[in-house]
Amino acid sequence: MTTTPLVSVIVSTYNSEEFIDGKIKDLISQTIFDRIEIIIINSGSLQKEEEIVKKYLDNYSNIKYLRTKQRESIYKAWNRGIEIARGQFITNANTDDRLSENAFEILSNYLLANPDVSLVYADQYVTSIPNQLFEETKSD
Repeated sequence: MTTTPLVSVIVSTYNSEEFIDGKIKDLISQTIFDRIEIIIINSGSLQKEEEIVKKYLDNYSNIKYLRTKQRESIYKAWNRGIEIARGQFITNANTDDRLSENAFEILSNYLLANPDVSLVYADQYVTSIPNQLFEETKSD
């Protein structure tokens, strides 16, 4: 990616092998993926997230991966990601959360159109089905 990303997405992972592939696919499916920088911080996980992430690194120059030897808090991992983030906007993305395909497009467009606004967030659904896509959820 040669231009400054619009959104830096920080993904902290620790023992979330079950979810990391789905999270990466979820982010790659974003309508503005070409304007997103994904920063994955592996916080000393004991599982195989690194093997999964490495499958994407050769194909996507806008995915960065950093592994720490020791377990650290999620906030320390996020701060580590923020230090290397280059995007105009920064967000976190939890490995077990899924987004609508246009989530970052909608949120970043709102921020761009409203420079007096510092924070935006999306509607949410809660599901107990692992790796369920956003589009598959139903509102009660």
